[in-house]
Amino acid sequence: MQTLSYWKRLFSNSYTLECSDILLVGRDFEGSIVSGPGRIENDGSSSIRFSMYGTAADGGAAWRKMISARENPYDALEQFGLFATDYEGNEWAGGYTAVDFFTDHKHGWPLAGELQGLSTKVTGPWVAKDSSVELLFLPPFHLPMNEWMMTTTTRGDEELGGSRGPGRQVIDVLGTRVVFANDLSEDGLWLTADTSDQLRHPDAEGWLSEPLRILMGAIVYPRLTARNFGDGSAFVTLLPAPRQVTPSPFGLMQPMGLDRTHDERFWQLYADILSMVAAGDDTADMQNHEVTRLYEELWQAQRGSRWGILLTLASTVEALAKSLMSEGDRRSEFSDDTLKAMEKHLRAWDGDAALRGRMLSNLGFVKQHSPLAFLRTLAKAGTVNPAHVDTWQKLRNSVMHGEMAAPWSTAEGDQHVHELIALVHDLTRARIARG
Repeated sequence: MQTLSYWKRLFSNSYTLECSDILLVGRDFEGSIVSGPGRIENDGSSSIRFSMYGTAADGGAAWRKMISARENPYDALEQFGLFATDYEGNEWAGGYTAVDFFTDHKHGWPLAGELQGLSTKVTGPWVAKDSSVELLFLPPFHLPMNEWMMTTTTRGDEELGGSRGPGRQVIDVLGTRVVFANDLSEDGLWLTADTSDQLRHPDAEGWLSEPLRILMGAIVYPRLTARNFGDGSAFVTLLPAPRQVTPSPFGLMQPMGLDRTHDERFWQLYADILSMVAAGDDTADMQNHEVTRLYEELWQAQRGSRWGILLTLASTVEALAKSLMSEGDRRSEFSDDTLKAMEKHLRAWDGDAALRGRMLSNLGFVKQHSPLAFLRTLAKAGTVNPAHVDTWQKLRNSVMHGEMAAPWSTAEGDQHVHELIALVHDLTRARIARG
């Protein structure tokens, strides 16, 4: 039994939660600021909004909170926290939100705002019994699967037709089975896994979709998640999600291939990336893995100019190279004694002070092995293509220093983009292999 089966019926399309009470709170010492009835609306995809007619116990304190929230838009703790109770008695938490008046406020406090998510703790016989995590992607997107799903339509004893499509894929990784399955209605994609010592709450629900963002080079987020605790209770969360998931050229491996070998490689990469994410240093603060964040930036860049794309690709190459460099890799090829002798010589030189300062500054760069030198080493080892490193060096030095790229497609420009993408992919594979 899957916990989200119940909630999918509500949130697969646009839906409105009518609430008997919506509570806007401040910091712990501020308590409740405004309360009153209202509604929470989701458009079935990328937007969750609330509106309410509130009452403030202390109008002056409420005004001061409103002003403080507007003056400090980047401080989440200065915003309002939202809690709501719907007419069925479900209690919801909406996180921090900025609020504003949505109409004439002669009567009460008519407030509205955007929510980044909506969570509720649930219990009941329809909650999954095992400690596990469920992700439901609405709408679904195409992934290769090795088990097929077939449906047949009949009228009486007469078979009218049928359909056949991808049904399920099971992967053994991190001490558990990760299952991808298309919903029987064909309007959703499920991703589920029991927890294990390596795949644990609360990280699991974030980790499981990160490999998809790297593989597809797209923003891939679930619409609904369930964190099942194994005691008959669960946290269910509704999230804004993209209206459509389309793989981009930046993706490490396109999901649809021509043969089974491609599919096997795709899922092996998924497992390897998930293992890398779970072993990362970013898990303590619930941040996405550094490689995931780089691929999200690439996806964002594709909506910009070709110059912006080249800048982002060049920066991604450098970031990946630095992430691969060990302390030994960062060490200069010159000995400490040689570097100290050169510094002593420069400081003793009694010529132009500005030139001496610039030379000492440049010496600081020599004290560390540069990303370019490291990429040259990788090229000699066959990890990356030497020609792609040359392209990166040329473009990095030009686009980073104000030389604009042609705003239109050219044979040379397209070739440069393809080579930089290939270099990003080679470095990503090296980063995955390192774990």
